[in-house]
Amino acid sequence: MTGTMTTRRPHRERKDVVRNRALLLAAADRLISERGLDVSFHDVAHQAGVGIGTVYRHFADKEALLGALVEQRFEAVLAVLVEAEQIEDPVDALRGTILRICELQFRDRAIREAIVSDAGRHRAIVREQLLPILTRIVDRARSSGRIRGDFSVTDLPMIFMLTGTISHHTAAVRPDLWRRYVDTTIDGIVLAPADRTGTEVPPPTEAELDEITSATR
Repeated sequence: MTGTMTTRRPHRERKDVVRNRALLLAAADRLISERGLDVSFHDVAHQAGVGIGTVYRHFADKEALLGALVEQRFEAVLAVLVEAEQIEDPVDALRGTILRICELQFRDRAIREAIVSDAGRHRAIVREQLLPILTRIVDRARSSGRIRGDFSVTDLPMIFMLTGTISHHTAAVRPDLWRRYVDTTIDGIVLAPADRTGTEVPPPTEAELDEITSATR
């Protein structure tokens, strides 16, 4: 009888370890999607419904907890870039790149923060995995003569920062509003009127603008 109880107890403990780790990862994933990368172990523990000690037993530091989750987001961005590079029309490829990444940012705040992060690990992923494809997409569009000759791949992070900030501050009032400014930005990059799509997203009303600006004060 004692042997049976001893065998069952480690089994239950292993199941608890696996369950708690899954809870912590799921909680961290939700938090960084909503708030970005600036979350604490206390935030994660509260979201997962466990004690802070449980977090420390599973993860040595925040990098150990968030590292794999952030890398998953880079994989999502990379998939978008690989798909966009296959688009035959160079301007459509650039447009698709910008729009799709901005859409990812809107759904997941951690993506924007990861792309523009100064953390060495994140910068290395951007430089080694994302930048080469982004450069090819921009160079091909510029070589077509259909976009501004001074447009650079280094403009893209600035566009992502701009639209990411807009989407963060307007989501509660007008979830679609970020798209208006992405469309406008892209139309400012292309040269030929035929390549400009305009936007179907209307500007904010005065009431919406008041609500948005009040929330950012």
